[in-house]
Amino acid sequence: MNAIASPATHYSRLVRALHWGTLLLMIAVYATAELRGFAPDRPARMAVMQWHMALGLLIWALVLPRVGARLVQPLPAIIPPPGRLVHLAARTAHVLLYLFLIVQPLLGLLTAQSGDRAVTIPLLGFTLPNFIGLDRGLHEWTEDLHVALGKAFYVVIGLHAAAALAHHLYFRDNTLRRMLG
Repeated sequence: MNAIASPATHYSRLVRALHWGTLLLMIAVYATAELRGFAPDRPARMAVMQWHMALGLLIWALVLPRVGARLVQPLPAIIPPPGRLVHLAARTAHVLLYLFLIVQPLLGLLTAQSGDRAVTIPLLGFTLPNFIGLDRGLHEWTEDLHVALGKAFYVVIGLHAAAALAHHLYFRDNTLRRMLG
């Protein structure tokens, strides 16, 4: 007897793990950025920033598997289907999210290296080679852009979370449940 494959009702475990893992890493990255000022001295602030940079690079390393899994695995259908405008808004938001996850860590790395800061990966105990060297103009430009995008991304993250809740509570579709498993 042949079983007919039913369409997926949830994202795969891999996609869900990458999604929620990225969220946890993002919280840690933002926490290290925002809380570094509370470190008691310069060495402690530098250690917090090393964690900030290492976690940011880990997020960047997870982007490729996220995009790959998203492209290879079928998306579970939203039931009931959203309207055209809602669908367009969701696609735009996801493009922005992925662009941020790719661009922001690279800007952070450029900022660190052009400012002649060593980027050490604390858990693995190694320092990335510096590919750029001291360049004050590049450093200031990338740092300003990195900070501005980081602040703008608070809005994108908030809108993403609000949209998930709106789908669940207002539209009463399965958008949020697809990612919860």
